[in-house]
Amino acid sequence: MLNWGDKDSAEKLAAQLKELLRDRTMTYDQLASCYSIKHGSSVNQRLKDMSRDGKPMLLGDFTKLMTEYFEIVGKNQVKAKGPMAAPAAAPAAAPAKPAAAAAVSKSEGYPSAASAAPGPADSPSVEPAMAATPTLTMRYSDVSRNIQSILKELSSCISVPKLDELFLARYGTSVSDVVGMTTAEYLQRKENIFDYNSDADTVILQSSLTGSGPPTADPDQAKDETFVVKEFVSLIEALGPVVYISTLCGKFIQRNGTSVTSVISTRPLDLFKRHPQTFIIVGAGNVTLKKYESLPEVQRLVDKPSSKASRIAKAAEEAQMPVPEIVTEEHVVEEFRRLILSDGVDSVYISSLCGRFLQRFKKPVTAIIDCKPADFLRRYPDIFIMTGGGNVGLREVLGPDAVSVPPPPARTPKTAHEEMSDDLLSSAQPSSEEFRELIEHLFTSAHNQATLQMLQAVCRQIEQASFLALDHVVIGGPSGKGLHASCQDAELVLFVRQLPFKNFPQWLPHILETLAPVMEFQLAAQRAEGFKVEKDHLSFTLRGDAPQLRVHVYLSPVFKSREHLLECMRDAPPAERFYFFPAMVKERNDFIASHPQDSKDLIDLMSWWVSKQRWASDLSRPSAWLIEAFVLHVVMQMGALQKADLAESVDSICAALARFQSTKVRWADTGHSLYGLDDIWRPLLSHIPLVMDPVNPYCNLADVNSFDAQQMVSFAQTGKCLNVFKRELAHLTSCKEEEEEDGSANE
Repeated sequence: MLNWGDKDSAEKLAAQLKELLRDRTMTYDQLASCYSIKHGSSVNQRLKDMSRDGKPMLLGDFTKLMTEYFEIVGKNQVKAKGPMAAPAAAPAAAPAKPAAAAAVSKSEGYPSAASAAPGPADSPSVEPAMAATPTLTMRYSDVSRNIQSILKELSSCISVPKLDELFLARYGTSVSDVVGMTTAEYLQRKENIFDYNSDADTVILQSSLTGSGPPTADPDQAKDETFVVKEFVSLIEALGPVVYISTLCGKFIQRNGTSVTSVISTRPLDLFKRHPQTFIIVGAGNVTLKKYESLPEVQRLVDKPSSKASRIAKAAEEAQMPVPEIVTEEHVVEEFRRLILSDGVDSVYISSLCGRFLQRFKKPVTAIIDCKPADFLRRYPDIFIMTGGGNVGLREVLGPDAVSVPPPPARTPKTAHEEMSDDLLSSAQPSSEEFRELIEHLFTSAHNQATLQMLQAVCRQIEQASFLALDHVVIGGPSGKGLHASCQDAELVLFVRQLPFKNFPQWLPHILETLAPVMEFQLAAQRAEGFKVEKDHLSFTLRGDAPQLRVHVYLSPVFKSREHLLECMRDAPPAERFYFFPAMVKERNDFIASHPQDSKDLIDLMSWWVSKQRWASDLSRPSAWLIEAFVLHVVMQMGALQKADLAESVDSICAALARFQSTKVRWADTGHSLYGLDDIWRPLLSHIPLVMDPVNPYCNLADVNSFDAQQMVSFAQTGKCLNVFKRELAHLTSCKEEEEEDGSANE
């Protein structure tokens, strides 16, 4: 007997799975992931809901029983049986299924991706070119490309209802059915592609995608390496002759709704190297076509010396040039300008200019000028433009509208108090009043507010322009927890609809690689730079009026509930459970926010303490969340905090850190965790040291595989732990004395 009570539901699920398989063979994990992305729900949960007697059926068992739909291939693979049934044609008199009905269908869990195409009687105004060609499946990334195809054929502004009508007629499904939102909302999210007028409810392609660029490729054309080569050739011909590789990849995504790496499964740079008869890599992240190699702008980059031998030869040639007897600041300006022009590039490292100046003039630049080279160049804004990252360019090259990046905040010079030896420091123990004074000095609300505003601006830009099906964005890290933001990196978590709930290594890297160049383009106005894709997130640096801020961006599926999240974590391999860390950002924020300000002050102090240590490696540096959770646990062990006991609290935390190697913090026995003692994953209870994550029963924050506590224990030993605080207090005292002396002199 089949293990379900609703035969219709079972057949409907089998038809949906068969539709995903088509003529392909998949593993059960691949089929489950495809189902989650397509239908926004877990196939295992569907099977569990359908099963009787509390005995959930696995996907493999289900396909084996539905023999009229599936054929088992090998031990862990399946394919569809028999020919695929074409979507049933609707009767001529039947009205086309409206977008609203499609959206309702999806909300019930059964999206109608293969809706019947309306006949001529249904849409008499549709042009013959728009004849219905329904597809069996349509991905989220296909929607943008298909809308572009319709708008380019019409070459005019149309209403959104008309677009919905044409889309349904051509593709046999609605925009809202595929993307899970209204067409208007989708167009607003794609403002870099579509010019949507919300007042008139009309849309047209952005001007950058019409007229000036090459014609869009046929959306039905096979996406392979040959296709990518043709697209790149067309784009370089339209944008060239020399184009940044990142610009090419961004334009490719705009035109085709998918990334280059997802098509060729390798880096674009490797593609160019495989086709030397078509492309020439000209350095500095640029590429051109072979047929353009004789053009002056290409030759200027090709002829640029790139090898070490060439640079040495050029430096030797420059060293033979005549040198004036008296070298002045004017000579420095002239030489730097000559060097930048001779390199034929937009900008040059300042340190490189200084080294080449020394080779020719036999004296360092600092022997001639009275400040740092960067500060010196800023004195000549009509000549030099500071381009950031230690680089400088020329206004005559970059143009009259070029603007220098702001200078970094001035560093406070070290005082004699800061140079005090450890022996002298150890004789003075900070009091609670001094710690309060230190908190007011280090942690200002103005800095926190500026950081939060920067992050909120980034969130708004991401929500407006992201190609992902964003549900919401959460600010984590110190700004999300109500802590001070100067000693930690920022954290953003993008909750995305229709992401799979498991097998993160199979799909997350590809999405991050695609997201990085798109986000770099979108956040240019926020002065975001230094984008880097890590194993489970991407990171970049924000440069604003406040000190620069490193931001880590994570992606998370939208789980149905906390119970659903914990169930997915339980089923995941232990080595992959760290991928669920972003999903609990709200719980971490709420956990810290629920504690009094005195506890947060202690967290800020110890986080600052961590930032001032010289760690041997990333493995030796404790994570921010570990320090936060550990400090709170020590505080709760001490009882209610009093302001007068702040110094004692810091001493107690340092003593606990010194004993960290043998610590056992379960959290569940305090009544403050989000789980009970029985919920903890049993193997963790044997770990030493053990610091359970207070919101995650599957995570030991002190796991020896990810954190080596030896150096932290050494820093926390008696007589050493408080030294960084004492030095900062000595510096603060010195500043006050200088202010008092200045005030007395003025009197």
